[in-house]
Amino acid sequence: MTGLETAIVLIAFVVVSSVFAFAALSTGLFSSDKAKETHTAGLAESRGTLELKGSVVAKVSGTTGATGVVTSIEFQISNAAAGEAIDMTPGNTIIKYSDKTQTVNLNSSTEFSASNIAAFGDTDSLLEIGELFQITLLNLTSNLATDLGTNTDFTIEMIPSGGAVLFIGRRTPVSLEASNRLD
Repeated sequence: MTGLETAIVLIAFVVVSSVFAFAALSTGLFSSDKAKETHTAGLAESRGTLELKGSVVAKVSGTTGATGVVTSIEFQISNAAAGEAIDMTPGNTIIKYSDKTQTVNLNSSTEFSASNIAAFGDTDSLLEIGELFQITLLNLTSNLATDLGTNTDFTIEMIPSGGAVLFIGRRTPVSLEASNRLD
């Protein structure tokens, strides 16, 4: 092999190795960008987390006792971890009610209400840092196919447009009063 042939082989080797190095670096940069996007999305999801504050209260209007039915459910929520504002407008936030016989999506202002009850904050529908929202599931006797009666397990899922879902599972007592704390 002459010196010219050796130089050509050496140059070809350098060119091929630089192409492989460029491909490896590009793949590494692409992977780190994707990891950063995933990390950022995870942070945004966790910063939009709802937190239950206090008791869940089942209200009965009308007959109480063993044959009573729940007409509304009230509870308070706040923004956990001082995170992003969460839009609580019915339709943007959906509440899913489930029991052993039915699953119902509540997503209109005739089905649930959300309002700030904290001593500070504003009157918009955004649950912001430091605010406490009262959520009321309205007219359950009209909005549910089967009435929520006594000794019944049920689940409420608050599904905001962005952020994590809040799960609340409770059981109604064997005898209903006008106001029932479900702890």
